[in-house]
Amino acid sequence: MDASEFKEYIFGMLFLKRCSDVFEQARTNVIKKRMANGVSAEQAAQDAESKVWYGKTGAFWVPPQSRFSYLVNEAHENIGDKLNKALGGVEAENIALEGVLDHIDFTRKVGQSKISDQKLRQLINHFGEIRLRNEDFEFPDLLGAAYEYLIGEFADSAGKKGGEFYTPRSVVRMMVRLLKPTLDHDIYDPCCGSGGMLIAAKDYIDENGQDGSKANLFGQEFAGTVWSIAKMNMLLHGMNSPDLRNEDTLGEPQHVENGELRRFDRILTNPPFSISWGSKDKDKAGNYLWEPKFPERFFHEVPRGSKKADLMFLQHMLHVTRDGGMIATVMPHGVLFRGGDEAKIRQKIIESDQIEAVIGLGPQLFYGTGIPACIIVLRQRIHQGANLV
Repeated sequence: MDASEFKEYIFGMLFLKRCSDVFEQARTNVIKKRMANGVSAEQAAQDAESKVWYGKTGAFWVPPQSRFSYLVNEAHENIGDKLNKALGGVEAENIALEGVLDHIDFTRKVGQSKISDQKLRQLINHFGEIRLRNEDFEFPDLLGAAYEYLIGEFADSAGKKGGEFYTPRSVVRMMVRLLKPTLDHDIYDPCCGSGGMLIAAKDYIDENGQDGSKANLFGQEFAGTVWSIAKMNMLLHGMNSPDLRNEDTLGEPQHVENGELRRFDRILTNPPFSISWGSKDKDKAGNYLWEPKFPERFFHEVPRGSKKADLMFLQHMLHVTRDGGMIATVMPHGVLFRGGDEAKIRQKIIESDQIEAVIGLGPQLFYGTGIPACIIVLRQRIHQGANLV
């Protein structure tokens, strides 16, 4: 098992320890308040086991078998099962965590082996030595910054697979600065990976004098484990409200209002490069066997059986961008030059005067590919018309 395959375990353990420490701090405060009201220490401890006290504390309710103190004292054999139950207990008690932690399985085999009790015990002991309460941090977002650092390190060790969930932060920061998001914008990443683009948008809003934790953030990610990492990333950055969905953006877009796809003001994304998408297969009546939902998104063309889905993602983005809204997306250079159906799509986008800039990037920037890429900046012009640049 290489280092990158440990990521879900490390992230899961880190998240569980954080939840447990914040809960224990809130629990201690409940006990102190109850005793200050004349309740005995024993009764105060019993009262503190009721969820009613924690609604406004900002802490997730952590049941006894999920608390890190329990794992430190009791988890000595079948540790993977105990950790799975601990994560499951936290998820079951907190609706905001629905589906987030069930992708993490400490008993999962990779190849012919799984993590031994000895190694899991070492992980528990290691995390048990570190307190992760707010008051333990040098600055408020230290834990979120540490989580982002770990994501980058795991992406580096994963090599090609790292591109599934990580975009270099230098590229992300440039894209965010180009779009200048604010609290007035609905911000969307249709291929959100571990959530780095949305986190960077939140940070930009903070840096410009607004409270980024109140940003309207939306994302969709196809890979379940990566979506789980993104959800934890948001929560560890102190953001409880981002609307992240787990499904295929091209086939099953999830952000729908009144039967129509929701629109956004700023779209930041790095779609997977040149993936296969769609099918030319038909039934006996000559109808295509597979149709994407909301086909009106592809207002220029659906290249059936295309192995280059790049311009399909771009058409999706343009469809869900409000008039005057902006897009910054990473794309391989091939979208600028490829012929066939893609040339027709590209021509129509150019004629619509939606492209604001194309910024070339050097090779070897992205995990999984050495080909050069670019950032394409677009502005939606529904009512303004073309030929304004």
